[in-house]
Amino acid sequence: MDKTTVAAITILLILVAVAASLAVHYFYIQPEEETGELGVEHESPPVSSHANESTGEKPPNQPLINISSPQSINMPILQEMGELRTITLLDNAGRNITVTVPVQRIVVLNNGLTEMLCALGAQNKIIGRDATSTMPPSIRSVPVVAENSYQPNVEVILELKPDIIFADSMLVYNKVAMQQLESAGVPIFISDPTDPTPTPRSNITVVDFTCSLLMKMAVIVGGEEKAEEYTQFAQHYNNLVKQRLANLPDCKRPKVMWEWYRPYYTFISPAIYHAGGVNIAENMTVYAPIMSPEFVVEQNPQVIIRMISSPSHDLKEFKELWNEIMNRPELQNVDAIKKGRVYICDWKLRNGICSVVGYLYFAKWVQPELFEDVDPAKVMAEIYQRFFGVHVEGTFVYP
Repeated sequence: MDKTTVAAITILLILVAVAASLAVHYFYIQPEEETGELGVEHESPPVSSHANESTGEKPPNQPLINISSPQSINMPILQEMGELRTITLLDNAGRNITVTVPVQRIVVLNNGLTEMLCALGAQNKIIGRDATSTMPPSIRSVPVVAENSYQPNVEVILELKPDIIFADSMLVYNKVAMQQLESAGVPIFISDPTDPTPTPRSNITVVDFTCSLLMKMAVIVGGEEKAEEYTQFAQHYNNLVKQRLANLPDCKRPKVMWEWYRPYYTFISPAIYHAGGVNIAENMTVYAPIMSPEFVVEQNPQVIIRMISSPSHDLKEFKELWNEIMNRPELQNVDAIKKGRVYICDWKLRNGICSVVGYLYFAKWVQPELFEDVDPAKVMAEIYQRFFGVHVEGTFVYP
């Protein structure tokens, strides 16, 4: 072997050694610290194992990046782990709230909001609930921290250190509790999961309202894909009802008495109009008026819908309330009584992910000929099977 060949081989070996040294340094030696533009050390946010289960990210005890790829090395670790960021948004009470997302610890004080959070895949983040939140059944293992939004146990809630509280507007009426929670710096998202703005007639149905609320909640807790899945499912029925009622004149809309809480208590809502009827109280000037029996008789409603709140979903409760209405002496000459068009509906069906079910029942009761082919009970069963994998039993409407 001549001297030229030996020299060439020697130079080649040196180059290989240098390249290997650089590769080891590049792929395996980490800098002592990473600093931003101002020299501030950045900490990677913690990753919850629950979050990993719901998002499909790698669990904390596995490598977050593939060290064999230069592109992976350059990927920000915060992005891979789920970057924390602060957002400000309007809740449905018109209040600006600021929250760091994605949240990991949730207290929820309304059963409709609880079901919506669980449908988004956030059940494993719920650390406290109200006593009415019992669906899906697995949520019952979560500690009860309130009777409802109006009666929260503030001390217990604050001990849990929640990232956010979801509650309905009744919390606002408990000024002491509201102030204590706000003073502790806990973000509170207020929304009633039942109906859009109380106007007699509007283009925004309860389904539109629910889908919009679910999307907003998904921004806070995650689960945008689930929110989109529910929206597509519910909007199918929403559009079906809208299309069938699109050209329905008022003369073909029956008068409806919508009652809740006590005899002749009603409220103003577009729900009756969206179902193809006319609310006999739609021209009253307050949100929740009390009608006189004489007014109801004069209006002569063709349909009566009465709301009930039945935690047990016992058929007996529904029958008793139906019989009470049917036997009111002052209503015996009203068309709804004479034709037996009186219906009892659980509030649950105007609430959260089940709002589409109540929407379909209302349409079927008010315009039975147009919705003869629609089975709201099957829609409800599909919702619970699809989003919770459970079968629902009990009475929710009568007859």
